Amino acid sequence: MLGVRLDPETEKALDRFASRSRRSKSDIAREAIRRYVRQGDLKLVAEARLQSLRAAKKGWSVEDEAWSDLAAADDDAARRPAS
Repeated sequence: MLGVRLDPETEKALDRFASRSRRSKSDIAREAIRRYVRQGDLKLVAEARLQSLRAAKKGWSVEDEAWSDLAAADDDAARRPAS
């Protein structure tokens, strides 16, 4: 279960859209969230592919120390508290 608070303008727009489309606000929100999450997943995959292509252009292989250095830097950044 998920509860979402919307600003009045968005709430009115959602009400109008739901009425015109003869769908529930929950259906519309569910579809919007599903699409948003799917797009986010696709962007992550695309970024991973781009990084792999960049690494390949530099001649890096899976065994290269550079990958270990990058992974360690990512781990360090993930451990740091957000500012």
